[in-house]
Amino acid sequence: MRKVSYWQLVGFEHVHLENSFVLDIQASPGRLRLDVEVVLVPGHPDHRPPAPDELNCYARATIDFPNLRTLAWTGQGTPPAVDASGETDYGGIDTFFWDGTSFHLEGDWGVIDLVSAPPVTHLGHERGGK
Repeated sequence: MRKVSYWQLVGFEHVHLENSFVLDIQASPGRLRLDVEVVLVPGHPDHRPPAPDELNCYARATIDFPNLRTLAWTGQGTPPAVDASGETDYGGIDTFFWDGTSFHLEGDWGVIDLVSAPPVTHLGHERGGK
């Protein structure tokens, strides 16, 4: 089966998840949500030159997997880092693809395989926001 990389999914064309930071992961019945500090690349409408102390253009975002039907999360247990500002950082999203029936994500926080509607990104949330 063909694997479709995340940047080929609608809404992910101009983000770079490998250099982004996962701030929180919330799994609940029917939904998986990742709060991230996402890297926006040129071509994204909100892209701007990085701040002097940044390597990339970052924006707060959520990645929602709605209508979640199945979820398997393995390899949990790596404690998150805490940055200088006191924020939790679970690391990046090292792998994210869709194989036509399910989504597969990997990072320091574990491996998640799920079946859901296509993910949706929302920029500009505050941590823990809706």
